[in-house]
Amino acid sequence: METIDLKAILKTVKRISIFSHVRPDGDAIGSSLGLQRILHTNTGLPVYLYCPDVIPAKYDFLPGVEQFLRELEGSVEQDLVFVLDCSDLDRLDYLKEKIQQHPRLINIDHHVTNDFFGKYNLVDTRAAATGEMLYQLSRAWGFHVDFEAALCLYSAIVSDTGSFKYDNTTPETLRITAELLQKGVQPSLVSQRLFDERPYTTLALLGEALKSLTLDQDDKIAWMSIDDDGIEKCGAKPEELDGFVNYLRDIENVEVGIFFYHARVGNTKVGFRSKSMDVARIASAFGGGGHPRAAGCTVEDEPSMVIKRVLNAVHAFVDEQQKERLIR
Repeated sequence: METIDLKAILKTVKRISIFSHVRPDGDAIGSSLGLQRILHTNTGLPVYLYCPDVIPAKYDFLPGVEQFLRELEGSVEQDLVFVLDCSDLDRLDYLKEKIQQHPRLINIDHHVTNDFFGKYNLVDTRAAATGEMLYQLSRAWGFHVDFEAALCLYSAIVSDTGSFKYDNTTPETLRITAELLQKGVQPSLVSQRLFDERPYTTLALLGEALKSLTLDQDDKIAWMSIDDDGIEKCGAKPEELDGFVNYLRDIENVEVGIFFYHARVGNTKVGFRSKSMDVARIASAFGGGGHPRAAGCTVEDEPSMVIKRVLNAVHAFVDEQQKERLIR
């Protein structure tokens, strides 16, 4: 992974802004908070956090999480701007317009679909998480990582590796997390908050979504969907849908799981998970992106048409992959 002379760049700015993507996950949130802590404690500069969406409540245990803003605090023209864990600027939603031509934009990401939108692009597709990259970069820049930053970066890594069970987990991932644990991070407490605790409304929402669970005739594709009416019926919030798509991938024999969230604003957010197929290719066809085994997109169309279009694309992709395997 390339690096930059960050300390030289920091001499030209008086404050820093960090942006993370719509529908933020653990890597986006933990990376943003970790970098904010590292930069502020090592430089003394004010560091602002921005996200176009609500931060899910399960991340409330992370230090500084209440500092995320959904609107800009004035202009960022003179700031140093970081965009974390974003494959493209469209993932910043309405915040994109504020920074897309920024002269000091640093893009730090690990997605294979990253389109190198920054002035400086630190992209490492071999990294398990952006949080992993930030720990490596912090060492390269000579920055101290304290307990609070370590907790945030560890949470970022454990989120994007599924507690180290996904195939993006590498020996380097485990070496880095071992160093983070040496700073006092307790993995059992992080896992409890991220994976084991859910409010009652989330389980009610899962039950509502499972009513739509459908398998294709070959049991290779599974999908389910929900809309805003279903969310309100359970007294839940859209951010509580985080992770629901994983249940679909976990079904025996299923190759691709798809979750559809039909929002009242007229679009559908689609999440893909796979055991062995590159679903980022499917998401990219709909203007989205992500990882080979976990990707997503937003589709503008009537809910029934979105489901039809996406399922047609997934069926065609699965058939193509199976034919390629037979040829090999």
